[in-house]
Amino acid sequence: MSAIIALGAVYSLFNKQYFYLAVTIIIAQVLLLPYLILKAFDNPQKREEKRASKKQTEINVSHDSDMVNKEVVAQIEEKYKRLLNINKDLIFKLSTFFSSNNSLENFLEYCNNLVTEKVKADGCIFIIADDYDNTLSVKSFKGNFPPPYKLPEDLPHKPIRVETNLKFAQFPLTDNIFGQIFTDGQPVLIEDSVKDSRVFQNGPEEFLKCGSYIFVQLKQFDTVIGLIALSRNYGNEKFTKADFDSAIILADAISTSMKPLYSFLDYAEHTELHKGGSIASKYQKDMLPQKFPVIPGLSIGCFTNQMENVCGDYYDILVSRKDKISFVMADVAGKGMNSLIVMIMIRAVLRLAVHTAQSASTVMSWVNRGICLENSKIDHFASVALIDYNPLTKEADICTCGNNPVFHYCASDKTVKQISIPSEPMGVTKDTVYKSDTIHLSPGDIIVTCTDGLLESLNENGVQYSLENLKKVIIKNSNASAKDISNRVKDNLKRYCGTAQQYDDQSLLIVKVQ
Repeated sequence: MSAIIALGAVYSLFNKQYFYLAVTIIIAQVLLLPYLILKAFDNPQKREEKRASKKQTEINVSHDSDMVNKEVVAQIEEKYKRLLNINKDLIFKLSTFFSSNNSLENFLEYCNNLVTEKVKADGCIFIIADDYDNTLSVKSFKGNFPPPYKLPEDLPHKPIRVETNLKFAQFPLTDNIFGQIFTDGQPVLIEDSVKDSRVFQNGPEEFLKCGSYIFVQLKQFDTVIGLIALSRNYGNEKFTKADFDSAIILADAISTSMKPLYSFLDYAEHTELHKGGSIASKYQKDMLPQKFPVIPGLSIGCFTNQMENVCGDYYDILVSRKDKISFVMADVAGKGMNSLIVMIMIRAVLRLAVHTAQSASTVMSWVNRGICLENSKIDHFASVALIDYNPLTKEADICTCGNNPVFHYCASDKTVKQISIPSEPMGVTKDTVYKSDTIHLSPGDIIVTCTDGLLESLNENGVQYSLENLKKVIIKNSNASAKDISNRVKDNLKRYCGTAQQYDDQSLLIVKVQ
């Protein structure tokens, strides 16, 4: 206020107009008036009490905050203490499963019992993802688990049939609750399934009524690999938030424990495949013809490039009758010892069947029926090309199954055409009917068959060798013998592929009419 009056006095002195000084004094008094009023009503004792109260409030808030923080820390510590204890038990138990034949299945069964007991669930299933088929498969089942998905229309609503359907079920990643929750990647608590649109009610049977559910993910390196699904029956106490938290802790512990088991299984599988593949490759070589029979009017050329641990391809040349010479090219699905076993089966049946006067399609059907009737647990699928050549009539009866193609080079017009008829592979069903095609061959004509491993061979840019390259080599060298054509295809293939790694056997069989 004094400053305002001083400024007004200076200004009035220089301008010699004392009116401004009076105005300045009035303004100063107006500004002073609120201060005087506040001062008049001020109570120092109350102000001090208020200041002390505010300080105490701040102390109390700070204390409450510290208490809350301590409670949060205690909860986190308790959570990780429980997780650590569960992990210790699981890791110890895990060590007992390494030497068992079904390590993963046995471990999941143990974990299923553990989770069901800890969460007090009526039912529990473990679902694991199949990366190749993009499906979810049930790997462990316990208790009573009303299916929260739509059952097949033709499935009888009987407990044993429904349970069997669930035990062996495979679910796509869409259009069902398991696929949706797996894809979302977040745990889910469904206290009342009636109010959740994701749950399909299959009722009205009592055992099909859906109650409460918990879904938690199993993870490996932040990637979801499966689900644990827990259920409580309709009418029983619903799952709580505490149950949900327990299930999450258990799932984390199981996920951690599964990492060493998965690593062990990968190593064991690789070691077994390498060992079995080496043995299988040796026997594969022993089954290939060591010498080609001398057949008047024909020249023969062939080769096979075996890839490590594959053992998929084999060819054979069988002079069975005066009017039948059989040429076989086969590509068996699978790898190692499994494919070797199927290869031996096909070879044995074929060597017997070609001695009959039956057509190539009939022989192929006989072999297929024999393979399908074999009640083994291994896959027994194969692509086979059977070429029965009659040297008396110069006709070839050709039958194929699967994707082994047969080509005909016509010397008269210098063209290469595919003459094989697409069909199902061998071993799919015993009732498969195969068809054959008979063609007449003239001097200079060439019959070519190969496995898909040759046509799908990759160069260093990832581009397949393809039929077009094979055609070019055959046409360019059509005047050469079958053996020379085969060698030139082999050289051309090697140059094309360069240093690129190949993953399938490469085989070629050429028959040329002189």
